[in-house]
Amino acid sequence: MSEVNRYLEDKAMDHIDHALGRPVDPMQESYRNYFYVTGDTDLRRYMASSPHWQSSGVAGDGEYFAVTDDGRAALAVHLKAIGDKHRRWIVSYGGYDMPTVATTASKARYSKWLDISDVDDSLTFARFQRQSKVRAA
Repeated sequence: MSEVNRYLEDKAMDHIDHALGRPVDPMQESYRNYFYVTGDTDLRRYMASSPHWQSSGVAGDGEYFAVTDDGRAALAVHLKAIGDKHRRWIVSYGGYDMPTVATTASKARYSKWLDISDVDDSLTFARFQRQSKVRAA
């Protein structure tokens, strides 16, 4: 898992973030890279002329755009500038290393406990805390 649940106030950066699937690190390859715009709109004209976007095809009355390397770099700079704290973590428990994304080690641990406690309702958070380890990925 390397996606983040976030909204960016800068709409241009939010569109890039959305197109890439809201990755922790926009410079790494992501599972998606597209944004579809319908109609003859300001957004479509902006994307067609921006170095952050590249047209990747027309379909119906819309156009697909992909984020360029310049767009990825701009998003990375923006995330650093706004102090985005999302990081990758590895939570180890029961012999398994489980990747997750969170802003702190504590939140990473709690997130994984929520996942596991869905299938093991006898697992208390106190026991999970004692028996698990968290490290930066």
